[in-house]
Amino acid sequence: MNVRSARNSQRARGAGLVETLVGLAIGMLALLVIYQVYAASEGQKRTLIGASDAHQNAGAALFLLVRDVASAGNGIASAAKDASGRAALDGCTLLRPIPVLIAAAARATDPDAITIFYGGSGSLATPVPLTRDAAVAPLATAEPYRVAAPAGFTAGDVIAAVDGTNCTVSTIDPGGVTVSASGIATLTHTPVSGTADATYRAGEATLINLGPAHSLARVRYSVDVATRALRSQQQLPTPDPVQPVVGDIVNLKAQYGLDTDGDGSVDTWQPASGGVWSAATLPAQPLAMVRRIQSVRLAIVARSPQFEREPVTPGPLLLFDGTVSLALTADQQHYRYRVLETIVPLRNALWNAT
Repeated sequence: MNVRSARNSQRARGAGLVETLVGLAIGMLALLVIYQVYAASEGQKRTLIGASDAHQNAGAALFLLVRDVASAGNGIASAAKDASGRAALDGCTLLRPIPVLIAAAARATDPDAITIFYGGSGSLATPVPLTRDAAVAPLATAEPYRVAAPAGFTAGDVIAAVDGTNCTVSTIDPGGVTVSASGIATLTHTPVSGTADATYRAGEATLINLGPAHSLARVRYSVDVATRALRSQQQLPTPDPVQPVVGDIVNLKAQYGLDTDGDGSVDTWQPASGGVWSAATLPAQPLAMVRRIQSVRLAIVARSPQFEREPVTPGPLLLFDGTVSLALTADQQHYRYRVLETIVPLRNALWNAT
């Protein structure tokens, strides 16, 4: 082999082992850097999405509560007294004109529950007297009601007959409204399940139209701590199953805004824990006490679904200007939270107060 052939052979050898190892090392370092950047980016993305989801869920839950609380008292606030000034609904535990009833939890870290009550009558909310006695026996055919209000009732309306402590909630039957030439309306109706036997006396008993069944609401909002969901349940005219409505909600808090001196403005914020303002006691209070409630303030706490490796929320979560403090366990501190608050005036109760 001549010299020229040897030189060409040396040029054609390619990369050696050292060069290959160096190239692999550089490639692995590049992949490691890319992976770390990607992992950090994905972690930040999950954190931002989780916090955004928590904010959206809190906003959706608060929207539902505000919508119903803003309607609270419609139809029942004006029906609290009849034409003679008597408290027509005072003796009816089921229909006490309490727009919002707060059931406070035993501990601050546990969620409260809220029951919101409003009617849907667009024509008549003021109680009208019966013109003839009517006996109601749920296991038999209830006698029809007769009232001098020919235009105040339609088929499908939910009505309540009240006489002292007797109270019967019924639904007007299809085709159940007939009007005589003298203007007396005869209403055939079906009492809701669980109604007790009662006789309603002419001139003493009153009949209240709460509006169409699809517009009437006695809805209870609560939080299921096991599934972390805001739930709702329609309780009138017949109870519906409990339905989850918004996920990743871990707490709900509410307080009454009270007018203690009668000047029409809120003087103090009252938790519904103990005393006359508890859910067990308030329904039995006089109407004047109930009407001290001018507004309700609400707080929703939502949690992100993303579990963070390190604690990110040491807590406590402060609500209502720091007057309510929610401590977090070691596990709960690995999630991000959003707290939304608002104040809702009870406009129907205010407009119809006399």
